[in-house]
Amino acid sequence: MLKKLMTILILLLVCILSSNNFCYVNAVDDANLPVYQIMDENFNLLFERDEVEIGDNYLSKDYKYYEIIYLDKENHRGIAKFIKEITPPSVEKSLLPTPIKVENRTICMYMTHNDESYVPTDGVDSVYGNGGIKDVALAFKKELEKRLVDVYFDDTLHIPHDTQAYSRSAKTANSLLSKYSPDAIFDIHRDGASRKYYISNVDGAERGRVRMVVGKANPNKDLNEEFATYLMAVGNELYPWLFTDIYYARGHYNQALSSKALLFEMGSHLCEKNLIMDSMSELADVVTTALYKTTINSSSGDLTINGVENEENKTINEALSFKENHKSELFAISVVIILSAGVCLTTITIFFKNVKKKKSKND
Repeated sequence: MLKKLMTILILLLVCILSSNNFCYVNAVDDANLPVYQIMDENFNLLFERDEVEIGDNYLSKDYKYYEIIYLDKENHRGIAKFIKEITPPSVEKSLLPTPIKVENRTICMYMTHNDESYVPTDGVDSVYGNGGIKDVALAFKKELEKRLVDVYFDDTLHIPHDTQAYSRSAKTANSLLSKYSPDAIFDIHRDGASRKYYISNVDGAERGRVRMVVGKANPNKDLNEEFATYLMAVGNELYPWLFTDIYYARGHYNQALSSKALLFEMGSHLCEKNLIMDSMSELADVVTTALYKTTINSSSGDLTINGVENEENKTINEALSFKENHKSELFAISVVIILSAGVCLTTITIFFKNVKKKKSKND
């Protein structure tokens, strides 16, 4: 009952956010979107992205946190101010791997922007239907399934690529969450940036990279961020080249629906699709290792890959699920208290009005 109530309340919130244009997705194709180069205050290049707004935040691989403070929309450049350095969770890798739990390991996936494609491989950056991004999503699904995960991938079309795409995909995401209660849900995209930003040379071979995006306009922002931070910490330990960064955009990206909902940018439109698909094995390894094989110490917050579960150490999946459920309970209790207070106030008001009327009659 509590989960159903929370789902209804969250969906109402998503609808409100969508109707107020919190989702900053341009209505034109990515080919026409300018790619911004964002510099630090010393004019060193930090990152590239096609959709940026003043106030967006960025967390680098070395955990430096910035905020965009200036955009030159004519020349497509911007400046981000250094805000703080975040202390990442300590990561230790146990040499005694524990067996992976097979039961109830479920991940869901969908694509808000089904049209997204890869120019060098697909010939275009966008098609009206399922573009090259679906091939990447299917490659990711296959690699997750190799790691004994039940994956439910919904390829429902949410075209066109406009400001209402996230409102349409919210129905798909909620349907997946309701049917399967997954451990995590991922919205699969590809970014708009230069090829060199998303391609890394690893031991003489080119490898495609991935960006994580957290929506700032949703009540689960802190838990989404925590999940992304854990993934990056595990990724940096296993495959230091894999993640580019974490980007904090002003949309909600349907992440209010789950604490473990993230948007993955699988390379950019100028990358070869096969290079991105070839990196899905490593991404699947990071996701499954983080969710199911990495424990968090409740006192220190330290992570242990291949850790042993006990009273002090829970898997990332269990720890975030507990926080989400606890937050949901508190939210539901708060709603009940507010509604109850409103009813009480109304009752008291009516009571005093009746007393006042009786007194007037007696006078």
